[in-house]
Amino acid sequence: MNSSSLNRPAATARRAMPWIASLLAALAACAQAQDVPAPIRALAGQGVTIKGPLTAPPGFKGYVGDYRGRSLPIYLLPDGQHVVIGTLLDASGNDLTRAPLQAAATPSLGAAAWAQLAKASWIAEGATHPKRIVYVFTDTECPYCHKLWAATQPLLAGGDVQVRHVMVAVIAPQSRSRAAAILDAANPQAALQQHERSFGHSTLAPLPNVPAATARRIDANNALMEKLGIEGTPATIYKDAAGQIRMLQGMLPEDRLKAIFGD
Repeated sequence: MNSSSLNRPAATARRAMPWIASLLAALAACAQAQDVPAPIRALAGQGVTIKGPLTAPPGFKGYVGDYRGRSLPIYLLPDGQHVVIGTLLDASGNDLTRAPLQAAATPSLGAAAWAQLAKASWIAEGATHPKRIVYVFTDTECPYCHKLWAATQPLLAGGDVQVRHVMVAVIAPQSRSRAAAILDAANPQAALQQHERSFGHSTLAPLPNVPAATARRIDANNALMEKLGIEGTPATIYKDAAGQIRMLQGMLPEDRLKAIFGD
């Protein structure tokens, strides 16, 4: 018997392995599908994608669904045969869905992203020695950034939270030159507050010529914004109670602001 004959079974086994792996994967997927209750599986036929679990009251089983980019709260009823999509309220009328859905649907980031934010060009407001830090990507010409700034001012007063405005230029031609005026001011925090207090008729003039070093700082912030997948301003990044790094985009509702910045 020659050496090629000895090696033939091993070669055959190697050729068979991809087929075996595919079969095992298919069986695993089938088993997993069988573990999903039929009413939940049926939603897939209606264009709903199940993204993960959702905290639910005893007896219910919750899921986060996605339908055309919109997060849906889905509850499997205790009988296991029916689902409802919508908000659950308790006997006192308290919303049992909003906070768990927001937490489950909020993207999380890694420690590397948090470290990159710390090195970005930002302007701090709030506590000098904070127990909690919140980053906000801010464009000077963004009306929703201004609304977020105004809403956070009472929450920062006398608290232990520091908000760090990562200055970007994505809205208008003067975004870059006004961001540069703030970053290069003798007191950047005072300059930011001057601009925000007079937003819409800002008394803070844009710089006629942006220094190259300042332009690089703003460009680096823009690049970080893109790297983190942020599509617009404002974008808020913070650590939740479990230490997970979360990101929310757009103007935030009052209850969410209080949860992040403290009341």
